[in-house]
Amino acid sequence: MLLNALRERETNHLLRNRFVIEQRENANVMVSGKLAANFCSNDYLNLTQHPDVVNAFIRGANQYGLGSGASSLVSGYFKPLKQLEEAFSEFLNRERSLLFNSGYHANLGVIPALAQKNSVVIADKLCHASLIDGIILSRAKHLRYPHNDIAHAEKLLQKQTEPLVVTESIFSMQGNIAPIKKLAALAIQNHALLIVDDAHGIGVLGKEGKGICEHLQLTQKDVPCLIIPLGKSFGSFGAVVSGSESLIEYVLQFSRTYCYTTALPPAISYATLETLKVLRDETWRREKLSYLSDKFTTAAKERKLPLISMDNTPIKSIVVGSNKMTLAIQDKLLEKGFFVSCIRPPTVPMNTTRIRISLNCMHTEEQIIELLDHLSHFLCSHSAESQLSTRMAKLPDDRDPV
Repeated sequence: MLLNALRERETNHLLRNRFVIEQRENANVMVSGKLAANFCSNDYLNLTQHPDVVNAFIRGANQYGLGSGASSLVSGYFKPLKQLEEAFSEFLNRERSLLFNSGYHANLGVIPALAQKNSVVIADKLCHASLIDGIILSRAKHLRYPHNDIAHAEKLLQKQTEPLVVTESIFSMQGNIAPIKKLAALAIQNHALLIVDDAHGIGVLGKEGKGICEHLQLTQKDVPCLIIPLGKSFGSFGAVVSGSESLIEYVLQFSRTYCYTTALPPAISYATLETLKVLRDETWRREKLSYLSDKFTTAAKERKLPLISMDNTPIKSIVVGSNKMTLAIQDKLLEKGFFVSCIRPPTVPMNTTRIRISLNCMHTEEQIIELLDHLSHFLCSHSAESQLSTRMAKLPDDRDPV
């Protein structure tokens, strides 16, 4: 059974592999022995390598050592973890925050804590796997609405009693922004609890980088449960869940992925406090990222490249469709010195395999233009090959029988 499943994936060009990153500097990496501009990473503000952050990490390790040694509810709740929670509450203007080990841990812990077997969870059809898995673990009834379809979401909401509504802010594989303001209004109107995963919005959206709530001027009342993974713009790891005092205390008491896992190393929280400071002080990073995002979209439209979304976010996806073709384009771009993601099912729906490009504030306009020129050329070449293959397949076979 195991071998058959693997063979099936291989036949359909769905086997995943890992690229070894040998070194990195700003937005460039050494991958498979080749220096390439990295258009795969979610390190949008290039904070993973910021000298102040790295030095803070070293200071934290010198003071606290490596691991935390226990769960936060035993003896792993070090001072930097508490300080980070408090700093995020102040930054986001929310009553209280709770630090999880990752965005995946947060989603697997928060949703089952807030939803039980007799609950109903209404979610966008393209929500991240961690949100889907959280819903499955809750054993709640799971209803899905077509991607960003507010009218359908409203119909589902009107038929339920106090459901949970779950969505991302910026969708990780699409790059578009969810209509959170409309969802928030519907949730309040129908006595639903709205949970928003702002993984790709925090640090990117809003004048001060406070994410989707600042971008759309939403309050804690509008978005009662906000999940902030720290592995993207913050260049760290872990996740902060924020909301009212009572909601966070409830999650602390009933979330299994919080209660029963070893807490984050204190040095990580110590360094993440520094990333928060850099994010607030060095606004040029966010401003340049926004400029590059707009530049990318304009240049892609000029080349008639079919971007999935035109929203001003650092995630740019182009559907190719064919798994084999998309892998070939990824390989050719790497040969040219550009490292991009090839996203295939089951991460995305069947027949929507795509090239996913992530922008970094350290990219240059020249890199973006060169990448798009190569991408346009490869897509045109493969399109011509596909059309020729289709025409050949339709020709009558007049060969002699064997």
